[in-house]
Amino acid sequence: MTLRPVWICLWLVGCGSSKPATTNPPPSTAATEAAPAPSTAPTPSADPSPAPAGDRSLYDRLGGKDAITAVVAEFVTRTTTDARIKQRFFNTDAEQLKRLLVEFVSSASGGGVTYTGRDMASSHAGMDLVDDEFNALVEDLVGALDKFKVPDREKNELLGALGPLKPQIVVPASKLRPIPDAKLAKVSAMIPTIKDPAAAELISAAVTAGKRGQRSYAEQLFSRAELVVGPAALASASEVFREGAPPRIHTALKAQKDTAPQPTASVGKSDDDNPAKKKEAGALHGTLLLEGKPITSLGLVMMWPKAGKVAKRQGKFRVIEQRNKTFAPHLMAVPVGSTVAFPNFDSIYHNVFSLSQPQRFDLGLYKSGDQRQVVFEKPGIVRLGCNIHANMSAYLVVVDAPHYVVAEQDGAFAFRSLKPGKYKVQAWSEQSAEPLVTEITVKAGDNQTTIDLKGGAPQGPGEDKFGAARAP
Repeated sequence: MTLRPVWICLWLVGCGSSKPATTNPPPSTAATEAAPAPSTAPTPSADPSPAPAGDRSLYDRLGGKDAITAVVAEFVTRTTTDARIKQRFFNTDAEQLKRLLVEFVSSASGGGVTYTGRDMASSHAGMDLVDDEFNALVEDLVGALDKFKVPDREKNELLGALGPLKPQIVVPASKLRPIPDAKLAKVSAMIPTIKDPAAAELISAAVTAGKRGQRSYAEQLFSRAELVVGPAALASASEVFREGAPPRIHTALKAQKDTAPQPTASVGKSDDDNPAKKKEAGALHGTLLLEGKPITSLGLVMMWPKAGKVAKRQGKFRVIEQRNKTFAPHLMAVPVGSTVAFPNFDSIYHNVFSLSQPQRFDLGLYKSGDQRQVVFEKPGIVRLGCNIHANMSAYLVVVDAPHYVVAEQDGAFAFRSLKPGKYKVQAWSEQSAEPLVTEITVKAGDNQTTIDLKGGAPQGPGEDKFGAARAP
């Protein structure tokens, strides 16, 4: 029995775990003394004697839960204190990491345990892991196994699948974009002037990541240094790490108490903007389709009367929260001029950003209980992402239409109050590359319609804040 990617799960759980966030990132600690290990992934030796029928499971041969727990604890200690890779785990709850690793190893080795962590398919999206980090992880695993004198047969089963999996998690050098040496040299020269050791170490790590071409990771490290000493102290290096990213918003963070969770799916319809207004004679019920088939995502319908004047919508105050590593709601429509708050209610740092042309912005890193706000003055579709967690996404549609409504996941939508007449209609779903524009005539009474949208929206995780693809 071969244990599939146990070590890969370390990166996965490290990205997916959480810890109580603090105002400043934790100070660094020296790497623990590790047992001698090769500098590259080891080549497993052939097992000289095939296992006889009825041989015990790898789980039992490893010593069961207690033995696996001990090896995992040592492994986590080594990786989270290894100077080469420890910064990868600043957003990680070490105890949760250990628990999930024990589950994973126990499940994969035949222990009859259910693994409750995330799947492996997209867990490395956007991390830009390189050979040096991969090899450090391997060495830490070998050191943990050697400390507990795991026999060669069992150790080789644990390590045997590592080589074939490397292309799935290590980014080819051709896809990395190093920051020019001349720019990084200026940053390196300022490191001795940084009085806080933790900030100096983070800037040094950011320079290393920049040389490798890990731009998004380098910027994360730089942002963490700013949390330690403040943006003003590092202002001269800001452009080195943020060139090509959307404009950074440095408005003061506001505290926000956790309240009832926001709706997870969608928010936004013009019928709710002025409930006291006289009801008009027409109504419209409809269904969105996607290329003739039932839609499987959220959508939006906007309507403009072809004749007559309409009152301008007033801006609103709305909230899109970060909770359980998810934006909520996933789709929100707001009038032009609205202010949207982005509070973080997770015990980890997030970094909300958007590359969408109506409003490009970067809110930076902030912890649980903090929020930043953005005023949206231009109509359009704004895709939101988190620069740390590639699988987080949401849509904010800034609307200048007098009538708008978010469609349900089955495509159903309704307008309760419309003046009879002709309307320009614009409809969109998150599966659509572009909105569809059409016309509808609304008569007195209830009206029915079906709108068939085109697909073509990109699949998988969105780009990072530098525009680099984050798909696995």
